[in-house]
Formats: sequence, C-alpha cells, structure tokens
Amino acid sequence: MSGKTKKTLYFVCDGLLFLLACACVILSFFLFRFEGRSPALWDYIAAVAFALAVVLHVPTLVHEAGHLLFGKIAGMKKAAFQVTMVLRRGNAAGRCEMFPKNGKHVKGKLLCFAVGGAAMNLFVGGALLALYFSLPYHPTLFFCLLLAPFMIYEGLRALLPADLAAGKTDGAVILGALKNRPEEQVMLSVLTAQGILYRKGFDSVPRDLLFSLPVVREDLPAFHALLMLRTQYFLSQNEDTAAKDALDRLYALSEYMGIEEQFEIKRYLRFFEGKFEAQKNLLFGVEKLEEELAARSRKI
Repeated sequence: MSGKTKKTLYFVCDGLLFLLACACVILSFFLFRFEGRSPALWDYIAAVAFALAVVLHVPTLVHEAGHLLFGKIAGMKKAAFQVTMVLRRGNAAGRCEMFPKNGKHVKGKLLCFAVGGAAMNLFVGGALLALYFSLPYHPTLFFCLLLAPFMIYEGLRALLPADLAAGKTDGAVILGALKNRPEEQVMLSVLTAQGILYRKGFDSVPRDLLFSLPVVREDLPAFHALLMLRTQYFLSQNEDTAAKDALDRLYALSEYMGIEEQFEIKRYLRFFEGKFEAQKNLLFGVEKLEEELAARSRKI
C-alpha cells in the first residue's frame, strides 16, 4: 500500500470517527429530552462550556497529559509540553517530548509513552460517561455527557497509524517500534543515547549506537536528532573536520524542519558556541542560519 493510499485511508477513518462523535453529541441532546426534563439556563451553560472545551483543545490537553504521565511512570523526563489554541497548517494541536533518564529498556519506555495519550483519552471519556449514567442528573454531568464522545474520538484517532505533515501518529510510532522499522530503530538509538547522556558523557556512548544504523530519509525528525547527536559526539572526540561536515549537513536540512526544530538547532548551535569560538572554521553557516530562522519566524 502506497503512502498516499495510507494517508487517504487515515483521513477517511478519521472523518468517520469525527462524524460518529458528532452523532453521539446530537444523540445526547435527545437523550436529555427523553429523560423528561426541560432545558434550563445551566443546561445551556453546560452546552456552551462543552463547545469551548472542544475549541480550546481540552481533549488534546488530556492526550498530551497522558503522554506526560505515562512517560513519567516509565522513567522519562519532560523535554517539551505544549497545547496550541490556534492551529497553523501542518502543525499539531499539541506536543509532548520526553527522553529516558537512562539507556535501559528504551523500547518499552517508548511504547509506554506512545500509548499514554490515547489511554488517557479513553479512560477520561469512559469516566465521564460513567459519571453521567451513575449519578443523579446535574448540568455538570450534562457537560460530561457531551464531552465524552470527543474525548474518546481524540484517543481513537491517535491510534490510527499514519505519517502526516505534523509527524507520525502514536499508532504509527507503536506499530513501527513493534515491527522494528528503520525509522524507529534510529529513534530508539537516539533515545538510548539521550538516556546515557542524562547521567554520563559521550565517552559512555558506544560509537556503533550512533553510526551503525539503517539508512532513513534525511527529512525525518529522527534523522535530524541523530545528526545533532553525531555532531556533539564528534566535538567531544575532538574530530573537528567531521563535526564541521555534520554541522554543514544539519544546516542544509533545516528547510525540511518545522519552526520548533529550527529554533532547537539555533539553541543547539549557541550551546556549542564556546567550542566554535576555539575552532573558527566550525562557525561556518551559524550566522546565516540564525538570520534565516529569524526571517522565517517573522513570516509565520
């Protein structure tokens, strides 16, 4: 099955799940009326609160919180957590990035982290329904009944495997890790190296961990992270020529990166500024990159 077909299938399934969630919300209004109650002011307020919760990406917030919680349980440390109220084309509504605190059992930690978002959505959605049907009616419970379908929808759509413009879905990451696909192998190597570096230095990172890996597309985020680690590794080993080549390559690939990744590179380059000042030839491209990143951010 081609990549285009897989994306089409994902959007069809996603659309069907969305329509099902909307149908459940509409059914909730009929269920409310069939209970023999006339809508009151607080019922309308509950409906407005539900609409605001969806617009403000509350299901997404719960999803990312699930990643954070499950990642913490698995022994990972937060690197970034964000939920965006205003979406731009190609960007995700939220993101949670974590890395392991050591280099052990990284695959299990990644799977736990990846499944955490959907698990939290499904748990909260089920809990909202349980509250509505088990407790005496209250407008707050009406809000729970309306929000539950979209909470469950957020969890189910994340489990659909797809490689989108905003990145891989959780389902794609889980499937790739279980099948040991090349991109996931690179991702696991990056996470393992980050786990080792959390407590130790590059001398403790096996060279094969960063260099004996399958070939993947250069526009993938996993490869960008790997290239950053390789650059750092070369610098730690005083391999200045190799570090310069890796830095040049990293700069050339910046056009494939999102704005967040671009600023990560900017911070990364500044982090090694001391080393670059000692070796002036390693400053190649740094000023030009910073100017270009600033220009792109202003356009966005």
